[in-house]
Amino acid sequence: MTIVSCEFFTNQEQPDAVAQLGDAYLTRAEILSILPADYTTADSVLIVQKYIDDWTTDQMLLRNARKNITQDKQDDLQLLIKKYQMELYTQAYLQELVKANLDTTFSKSTIEQYFQERKEEFKLNEELVKFRYISLDASYPDVEEIYKLFKRNDLKSVKALDSLSLGYRNYSLNDDVWVNRGTVLERISPITAANAADYLKPGSNWKLEDSLGVYLVHVKDVLKRGEQAPLSYVQPTIKQILRNQRKLTYIKNLEKELLDDAIQNKRLKVNP
Repeated sequence: MTIVSCEFFTNQEQPDAVAQLGDAYLTRAEILSILPADYTTADSVLIVQKYIDDWTTDQMLLRNARKNITQDKQDDLQLLIKKYQMELYTQAYLQELVKANLDTTFSKSTIEQYFQERKEEFKLNEELVKFRYISLDASYPDVEEIYKLFKRNDLKSVKALDSLSLGYRNYSLNDDVWVNRGTVLERISPITAANAADYLKPGSNWKLEDSLGVYLVHVKDVLKRGEQAPLSYVQPTIKQILRNQRKLTYIKNLEKELLDDAIQNKRLKVNP
């Protein structure tokens, strides 16, 4: 598919130009880069015309700005542009270096040590729950039999429940993972913010119903706001903190090496 049907001109001085305003050119390559992969001829006309209109408006604003903004202000803007360009290049380069050279894996002992040394920083600002559940349609047969297996929670019962899972609306039989209270409210609609305190009690089992169906729920454990956060829950946060620390150290050392290299090899010249 091409955009020849859009009937935009080609300038002799700039053969790839699709539009021109003064000494500014909008190239065909730039136009092609904004077209979706599966565009039609009709789509291209609309997309390209809108892009050209926006480009023209921006160019007119730029021309007027250059005519009306003082030279001192323009000089200040040029300095900002150069600084921003430098930051874009250097940040892109640093990201590639970090990606290629920085080890972002951490041992279990490193994570545990960080946690133990900063426990007071990891207090919960939300309630956490360990629970398992099965959600069934209201018409599901043998709900009581499923509920008996669910409450037993021995290996044989769990296997039996898992083998019947295709008939469930939703389920999770793993109650070893801490989740926030919102996850419980989202999955068990009869439990709401207003009544959660009545249901979210360690060791409790519930068979709840609403217009959508039946919910079998076991609450294994609960942690309240302000209590110590478990390591398993904050481990992703700790890993991210350690990654950031290692990244900052790597970049700081790299910058020092580059500065030392410039000075020692007399690449840096400072005029008094």
